[in-house]
Amino acid sequence: MRLSVIVPLWNEGRNVAALVEMIAPCRLVRDGALELVLVNNGSADDTGALVDAAAAQYPWIRAMHLPQNLNYGGGIYEGARYASHPHIGMLPGDLQYSADDLVKVWDAYCAAPTLPLLAKGWRTTRLDPLSTRIVSAVYSRLANAILGTHVRDINGLPKIFPRILLDALPAERMVTFVFDAQLLFTATRLGWPIHETEVTFHARRAGVSSWSGKRLRVYARSFMQLVRVSRLGGAPGVPMRRAP
Repeated sequence: MRLSVIVPLWNEGRNVAALVEMIAPCRLVRDGALELVLVNNGSADDTGALVDAAAAQYPWIRAMHLPQNLNYGGGIYEGARYASHPHIGMLPGDLQYSADDLVKVWDAYCAAPTLPLLAKGWRTTRLDPLSTRIVSAVYSRLANAILGTHVRDINGLPKIFPRILLDALPAERMVTFVFDAQLLFTATRLGWPIHETEVTFHARRAGVSSWSGKRLRVYARSFMQLVRVSRLGGAPGVPMRRAP
């Protein structure tokens, strides 16, 4: 089995090299099982040049560039259109998850007795601020209540799933981080198991989070998006158009 990991990058120039250095020694690369799709998500810094340099250096890295920022969910979806492998992983570019935890979630995914399923991280150790942890816990409870999902950590990453899950999404896809909740809701609606593996959530090493100073406002707006996701549940899936 082979895995394409999508990493959306918006003004993450200070993290790109460290991200590649973190992934390069991992077992999935050594086994030839990993493709890393680095998505320059409309960055205004040197992220695009660094992504191209990484792809030129390593054959297992694929670079793609979006002319404008499509937000987190949009970056993931567009990156998946360029993915070569039938299994899709999601990982942020801010180094808050390790390559070891990516391997742990992949191993749990591969060890499952049956596919399809969705495997994901559950942030049992968190090194981010207490206020962020509290808001995250409230959001997970709220999302579970609205969507009828039963997971401990809605936004916990890495997430790994067969790419056919993206074909089951309705035409109205969420482009914010509510995209995670929409994936989980769709998998639940299809009757797929969801397997959570304990991971560590590290503090951001460099750069500034796009949510800094506005997390409460972002989560408040997300409430309406969660309601919208629940109402779209019966919409027919739209097959993804693969990029050349």
